Amino acid sequence: MVCHEFFFTIFWNITIERMKRCVLILVWLLGVNLVSNATHIVGGEFEIQHIEGDQYLFRQIQYFDVVNGNPQAKDREIIASIFRKRDNVFIRSVLLPLRSENFVPYTNPVCTNDRLITNRLVYSAEIRLNASLFSDPGGYYLVWERCCRNNIINNIVNPDETGQTFYLEFPAIRRDGIEFRNSSPQLFPPLSDYACVNRFYYVDFRGTDPDGDSLSYSLVAPLNSSTFEPLPTPTPAPHPNVTWVAGINSTFQVPGNPTLDINDKGFLTVVPSEEGLFVFSVRCEEFRNVEKIGEVIRDFQLFVIDCPDPGNPPEIQAKAPGSDIFVAELDTIRLALEDSKCFDFNIVDKDGSETITMRAEPVNFEADLNTILSTDIGYLNIAEDTLGIQVCLPDCPYLQGEPFIIDIIAQDFTCPQPLMDTMRLIVLVEPPPNRPPRFTDPVQSHINTSFLEGTVIDLNFEAEDSDLDSLLLFIENDGFDLAEYGIEIDTLSFEDGKINFQLRWDTDCQVYPFGLKNEFQLKFYVEDADQCGSVDRDSVVVNITIDLPDNNEPVVLIDDEHVNKDLIVRIGDDLIFDVSAFDGDPTDSLTLEAVGIGFDLIGAGFVFETKTGNSNINSDLQWSINCDNVNLGRKDQYEILLITEDADKCKVPNADTIMLTLNVLPPLNFAPEILVNGEPLEDTVFVDAGDFLEMEIAGIDPDGDSISLVFSEEETLRNFGIDFSSGSGIGSVFSTFNWQTDCSLLNEGYQDAIFNINVLLQDFQCIVPMADTLDMVVVIRDENIDYDFLPPNVYTPNADNINESYFVPNLPKSNCERQFESVAIYNRYGIEVFSSKERDFQWYGEGQPSGVYFYLIIYTDFSVKGSLSLLR
Repeated sequence: MVCHEFFFTIFWNITIERMKRCVLILVWLLGVNLVSNATHIVGGEFEIQHIEGDQYLFRQIQYFDVVNGNPQAKDREIIASIFRKRDNVFIRSVLLPLRSENFVPYTNPVCTNDRLITNRLVYSAEIRLNASLFSDPGGYYLVWERCCRNNIINNIVNPDETGQTFYLEFPAIRRDGIEFRNSSPQLFPPLSDYACVNRFYYVDFRGTDPDGDSLSYSLVAPLNSSTFEPLPTPTPAPHPNVTWVAGINSTFQVPGNPTLDINDKGFLTVVPSEEGLFVFSVRCEEFRNVEKIGEVIRDFQLFVIDCPDPGNPPEIQAKAPGSDIFVAELDTIRLALEDSKCFDFNIVDKDGSETITMRAEPVNFEADLNTILSTDIGYLNIAEDTLGIQVCLPDCPYLQGEPFIIDIIAQDFTCPQPLMDTMRLIVLVEPPPNRPPRFTDPVQSHINTSFLEGTVIDLNFEAEDSDLDSLLLFIENDGFDLAEYGIEIDTLSFEDGKINFQLRWDTDCQVYPFGLKNEFQLKFYVEDADQCGSVDRDSVVVNITIDLPDNNEPVVLIDDEHVNKDLIVRIGDDLIFDVSAFDGDPTDSLTLEAVGIGFDLIGAGFVFETKTGNSNINSDLQWSINCDNVNLGRKDQYEILLITEDADKCKVPNADTIMLTLNVLPPLNFAPEILVNGEPLEDTVFVDAGDFLEMEIAGIDPDGDSISLVFSEEETLRNFGIDFSSGSGIGSVFSTFNWQTDCSLLNEGYQDAIFNINVLLQDFQCIVPMADTLDMVVVIRDENIDYDFLPPNVYTPNADNINESYFVPNLPKSNCERQFESVAIYNRYGIEVFSSKERDFQWYGEGQPSGVYFYLIIYTDFSVKGSLSLLR
């Protein structure tokens, strides 16, 4: 589009309109620069947290380089995209506004370095996921892309032209129609501290999983963005990796000896060998019951500097109970019951002037060990000072029958991370003596017995403890509720060292559901409450069977046949089946029902009434197959289990089943067609600038389906002045297409402008939707006008009403490039005797004598001169 500046007053309105368009273009161009490539990305990750139902909290954590980043690059919101893993199909977008911004604190504030300042930006929103869109068993992934990374990164090529793709995989929210709830791993700690050349660096890089899923960690190549644009449109997988510099790869991401590594538990270590800023990426995989259900890719940067000499770490020496010698390592210590349980520790630091903190960490057990240290902090004034502490263990061991392990850790306040020394205690402690309890009645450890239904059962139990410890009774069973089946446990007597209790059970099958379960296992434990709470117990296992009366089995039929049926049907069919059942025991209660395998019968449009009765019952199964209840893209086979079940006195459920399998085929569907002015459009449409283009665009569907007619890029079309309307209808839809063209649409130099108009016509046949497209090419061109003309050269204004005025009947009309400006007539002395800016001018020669005159006709880029004779 060209903004012309040579229009006169008559074209003022046109000029103003064009100026507006030019201003809009300028504003748009300026707006593009508002989101520019900025080197600011440190790293980050996605999180998804389940709230309730199908509501989820989507969160993106983004780490921003305060030192090297441009504050204008902070996005006020991000728009991420969700794709289906199976076929990389786009599902939906999620908009996440910026919610918070905080500095990432150093582990030790004293160690602050002005070259490492990081902000943590959190974008989040609550999003409802539609179960119909998020039930694919292959799962989904969330993507957002941004450019660019920190421009001083040392281990990738062109970091200021390299973006990051944030990536998270998550499972379906429905599996086989059943809710599957999951929250992704979250609460990953950032790298708060810098590292030092040739010094061991360590950090706990683990996240947590709200669902208790297992997490596994590994290093992977960081993902690049798909384009060099500041905010690329998120693209489906696969995503490109960053380009490493020479000598760097996915397994050697940071120069070091050893290089950067992360163990399966998320502990990150490295001994860097050179200064620099190094990007790395960690993949956290999420497992539930051994199955992988998700993963998140997390990028971050490690800042390495050449630090001052850190000095010396603390050194620990210990003296075991009963020894007079302090040593740097202790062998496994065995402590008898009467031995002291206190260890003496000496801590020295050759640097002096050091604050030393102490802590105890359990290694092969879990316990709070804060109380075993006599102190957890001390100060060494000079190198010769010694900090003495005592570690006293309880009389009761943390583990029974095996050594327990405790790490005693001393650390100083060296920057960026403390120097430390660890003394490992491996201790086997003799616990106070304790004799386990035992059952005295019954003496057998396993009892198998059976009773006829209706029997009242009384079983007595007795247990004793020779240390006279109090006894605790525990009961386990094979997964049933004791009260639901009428089992009562009564304590008959309780005293130190002895307990008597009784199992009492009325086995009336009309009260309790023995038809569902008639074999039971009860396991009785007695445990003594000894000093150390050690697990010393005795047990008795009782297996009880309740014998029930005999019962005949019922039979189910479909259309009077006792066979499974496998049928092919088509959408539009109306089906009806006669389902019946009979039972040889005329007094038994009989039920007849239908169950969809993996789907809901009512939701799929089936009609079936569950029946109850005696001896002989029946019910019809009906299904009108239509597009409202069938989606072949998700399911084309429907298995219905027809079930009859009886119940005798004891409500014992004997059942019979028949499987009805319906394989659904799609209906026939013919594609709709787009017509332009009643006919298919095959040729390019040519329009002279300034002409009015009017067309009727119609969509016709031969099946009479619901259809929609949609123009692509509607806003762009309207900006060009095109008046149209998308629409929908049943069987047909019509749209008018009106366009008042003008010269502003032409390309520079008044060259032809080509416009592609794309129209989509789609039917809404739910199984096999069909579509037609119209790719219409409209060429706007400057009107081709022949400017080779010869004006008249004589006229006779002599009042005879013939040839009374001078005019040019064949004066060419204006187009966009050439426009009529004026006409002037001069006498032989060069004096202008007539002029006009009107194309239909007429000169009557008033006051001028006969003779030869000269005309000058001016267009914007050429003129025509000649002579004419005025004869009176």
